[in-house]
Amino acid sequence: MNTKDVDRGTLSCSKTRTGSLLFDVNEALKEAREIMTDGKPRERHLEHLLEESTTVQVLKAGRHGDPIEIVVTRSTVTSQPNTDDEDDGALSGSDSESLLQPRTKSSSLSRSYTFSGERNSDDFISHRTNIHYRRKRGDSWRLDDGVKGEDDGHLEVELKAEYGQDDDGELFVKKSWEATWRVQKFEYLPEWLQDNEYLRHGHRPPLPSFAQCFRSILSIHTETGNIWTHLVGCLAFALLATWFMTRPDTDIRIQEKVVFSFFFAGAIICLGMSFTFHTVSCHSVAVVRIFCKLDYMGISLLIIGSFVPWIYYGFYCRREPKITYIAMVSVLGLGAVIVSLWDKFSESRYRPLRAGVFLAMGCSGVVPTVHFMITDGVRTLFQDAAFHWLLLMAALYIFGTLLYATRTPERFFPGKCDILFQSHQLFHICVVVAAFVHYYGISEMAMHRIRASCPMESDAVRAFHHLVEGVKKAVHEAL
Repeated sequence: MNTKDVDRGTLSCSKTRTGSLLFDVNEALKEAREIMTDGKPRERHLEHLLEESTTVQVLKAGRHGDPIEIVVTRSTVTSQPNTDDEDDGALSGSDSESLLQPRTKSSSLSRSYTFSGERNSDDFISHRTNIHYRRKRGDSWRLDDGVKGEDDGHLEVELKAEYGQDDDGELFVKKSWEATWRVQKFEYLPEWLQDNEYLRHGHRPPLPSFAQCFRSILSIHTETGNIWTHLVGCLAFALLATWFMTRPDTDIRIQEKVVFSFFFAGAIICLGMSFTFHTVSCHSVAVVRIFCKLDYMGISLLIIGSFVPWIYYGFYCRREPKITYIAMVSVLGLGAVIVSLWDKFSESRYRPLRAGVFLAMGCSGVVPTVHFMITDGVRTLFQDAAFHWLLLMAALYIFGTLLYATRTPERFFPGKCDILFQSHQLFHICVVVAAFVHYYGISEMAMHRIRASCPMESDAVRAFHHLVEGVKKAVHEAL
């Protein structure tokens, strides 16, 4: 045989095998992207596929720049087709944009095969290869040329193939690949995860597994503070509610337990929905939409639950205004829940609208406050109705809401508040502290009202009620 022909054949075989490896890399990245965004690879017509296995794991990288990393491992067993020809593929930036360096881990399949080191052919043997890519800001992934430089990302795809036979002599091939997506920059996230452009680093990638989402609670990323501030608050109020509700009736009467239960339920649901939403906010678009609505619903329930005890004890001896204002707050809260169920309400550009809706709902407490002030006086408002504690609660809520709406302080220090002291964390802290302040205030009100007796109506109260009746009569005649 001519030496040139041998060399030419060897070169052709080498090119074929290189093209095959590039095709495998391309397919691996496509499947990894599908798994990370949709929870599973898209169905493909593979008549030779016998078994498959896919795992997604959250690992701690242990380095400051990459607090956690997500490892996607996939293995397939197929019967080997008779042709060795495979289409060549090229790695595109869109297929691999969000995948970074891998870590070696073992994967297992439920069925056992006897894999040998070589296929019964001179052209194919078992192969294992690492292919390196790199990119700079704004560029797509490209093969690593070995030249050192500052890059925004490095990608290493590990591919492994083994050939084997069953007892009947049928040939099988087991292929496995592994890719790791490390927590990195805002620009590398899918659009539905890009909520705050001032948080530059440390974001979680999509995690289409509830187990892995909750496992990420123990890792460091942009949502860690948001999760733990309300998780701790939720547990604290759950313990406080348990203690309060289990007190003997001689210490706390049943009607007081019922009234306080509105507040406890609102606080626990709000904080619980909040930490759950922040935990699963990287799961998928559909899951984010559902839990985002539940999060906003929890805020409305907390506002309603906070108003009920204050109105109940503030108008303890006056039935009509008590029922009227509780009904008013409930209707406003129901309206806020309906607005929060609007799909566009959760979009980032409607952040000021969200803040405005809940701020307006909170400010609805001005009406019963003015009523109390007219009928009982400012002094009584502070002495008997613990109004100073309510003012502190309102100040905390308003301050936290303004930080949230304006994205302060991260808008002035982009990239410096990615993990700690971002506006959403500060807002969460304000909410938890304000809720405990409110609990203390309504407890003071309850103690005063229970120990005191209901006084006779003063002239100011009678005059106010006469004015209200006159307004009702005028409205009725006009209609």
